[in-house]
Parts: sequence; C-alpha cells; structure tokens
Amino acid sequence: MVRLANIIGATQLVLLVGLVIGAGWQGFVIGVLVGSAAAVGWLLASRIPRNPLGWMLLFVAGCFALAAPAYLLGGALEESHPAIAAWFLWYAGGDETGWIWLPPVGLLFTQVLLRFPDGRLPSPRWRWFSNLSIALLVTGTVLISAAYAEVRPGVANPVASEWVIAHIDSIFPLIGLPLLVCFFVSAASVVVRYRHAGSVERTQIRWVAWAASIVIGTFILSFAVPWNVEDVLNQVVVIMYALIPIAIGIAVMRYRLYEIDRIVSRSISYALVTAAVVGVYAVVVTSLTNLVPGSGSGPVAIATLAAAAVFQPVLRRVRGSVDRRFDRTAYDGQRTADAFAERLRHQMDAGNVQQDLSGVIAQALAPSEIWLWTPSQHRV
Repeated sequence: MVRLANIIGATQLVLLVGLVIGAGWQGFVIGVLVGSAAAVGWLLASRIPRNPLGWMLLFVAGCFALAAPAYLLGGALEESHPAIAAWFLWYAGGDETGWIWLPPVGLLFTQVLLRFPDGRLPSPRWRWFSNLSIALLVTGTVLISAAYAEVRPGVANPVASEWVIAHIDSIFPLIGLPLLVCFFVSAASVVVRYRHAGSVERTQIRWVAWAASIVIGTFILSFAVPWNVEDVLNQVVVIMYALIPIAIGIAVMRYRLYEIDRIVSRSISYALVTAAVVGVYAVVVTSLTNLVPGSGSGPVAIATLAAAAVFQPVLRRVRGSVDRRFDRTAYDGQRTADAFAERLRHQMDAGNVQQDLSGVIAQALAPSEIWLWTPSQHRV
C-alpha cells in the first residue's frame, strides 16, 4: 500500500509540473489545488494507509491532474486518430462541456466529510446515506458525460446519448438537487460528530471548519466585488480550496493541532482589519475627489497614507478583542505574564518573587507539580 501511494504521488507530481508549465496562470491556479491535495493525500496514504481520506485526496488530485495531458493528447491526435482523440477530449472537456469536475468535488463534499477525521462513518446508521450519495454521484457523472453531442466543435462525443441530450433539462434537477442535499447532510454529519467527539477530535474538526469558512467567505465576497476584479477573486477562490486538504492533513496527522485557536483568531483579526482599512481608503478617496475635483493622484496618495496610519492601531485593538473571544487561553496567559512582569519591576525580595512565579505558573499552565531550582550563592 505504501509503495502504491508513492507511485501515485510521483505520477501526480509529473502531471502537476506539466499542468503548470503548459497552462500558464490558469495552470498555476489549478496546480495549487491539485498540488495540495496530492501532497496531503500522499502523506496520509503512505503514513496511515488504512485511513481512506488519503486515497480520496489522491483521487481528487488525479482527476484534475489528468485533464491537462488528456487535452493536449486529444489536440495532437485530432487529425491523425480522431476516434482516440475524441476519448481524450471527452475526458478533458471543453469550455462548455466537461464532467471530470463532478467526481472529485462530489467526493470531497460527501465522503470526505462523512469519514473525517478517522476514515469511518459517524455510525453504522449513516451507511445507507453514504451508499446513496455515491450512487447519485455516479449517476450524475454518467448523465453529464453523455449530455453533449460534441466534446469540441467538430469532434463528436463518443458516449453521447440522444435520449439524455433531449431530456437533460428535466433529468439534471432530479439528480442535481438530491446531490446538493447530500452535500448539506454530509456537512451536518460533521456537526453531529462534533457534538459527540472528544477534545482531540473536536480540534480536528475545527481545522476543517476554519478552512471551509474561509473558502465560503471568499466565494460570497466574489459576488460583491466590481466586475473588473471578479475574475481575479474567482481564481483566488480556487486557490483557497487548497486550504481544505491542508487542514485535513494537519488534523489527521495532528501536526501543530492545537494552534487552531490562534490561527482562527488571526484570520478573523486580519479580515476585520482589511475591511476597515479598505473602508477608510474608499471613504477618503471618495470624499477628497468630490471636494477637490481634478486633483489628480492627490486623493489616492492621501488615502494610502491614511490607510497605513490606521492599520497598526486598528490591528492592535481588533486583535485584542478577537483574542478574548477566539483565543482566550493565549489571551489570559499573556495577561498573566504581563501582570507578573509589572509586579517584578517593584519586587526586590527573592522569596516573594519565587512565590509569585510559582503562582503565575500554576495559574497559566496548571501543572500537577511545581519545582523551582535556584543556584546556590557563594561569597568569594
């Protein structure tokens, strides 16, 4: 199993390099997602082969990674071997056709959620739902792959079905809506698992919840920005999807697992500060432009200076407020250490300092025992 994981990981690495080189910026954007899923999938499959999450992530990465070479091979063989080229192009898809996105995305938002973090279902009662989601996913993939007469202008779809093409408008809701419900139910299974989980498993789930919230927030933001930056933000959303496999890897391997509170606190802090700074910049630019028409780049320069001036004060205030809510342990520990340092400035008696230090350690770390070693002092 470990050797198989290494072979799959190495193959995906080669495909990933070809994807990034051959597709430019678009390839880089997809490559970030594919690379993170492939790296985390290989790590989990090689270290914990009995956990299916690693193999699922390798499947997600492989589906996307194979699309680029399939597209290139299809284009190269289109004139000499049109029948073979049609199959490659059927897999790769085109601008308005393609089905290869559905299996990895559907797997990520159903089976991965259902089986995170230990690879098992929350309980045997979820098995029927797991089987149903897989059946809907396979059925939807088959129907979409056969719903187009051509995979590229002039290249016929080798699996096209006239019946599916004629009825796709009525068939797709019958499959798409239940599959969408499966996504929400799978997400609900994470909530159910969280309610009955221990401290370690709850922390693991919070990692993935943090990653998913950033992806969803960025996706929603993409609908509220001006059209000229919407395309860029959509690319950012695809890159942000890489946070999900990364969070899964951290949670399952338990590497720096308990830093989630600090990371969540910092994410919220910088998001709020960014919104505040952008708001100050927009208000200053708009106000000065209306008050002083024809002032050129002056309002932009003044707004930039104003945004830079408020960044640090706003960051300190927001970070303190957010830490009190989302990173309370670190916040309380910092307050305890600051209070001890302040008392130390006015404390000269060594015995009192030792007693105060022991009290601070007991309050901040709650150890079972405290031993304080002091070197012996000898007069020369």
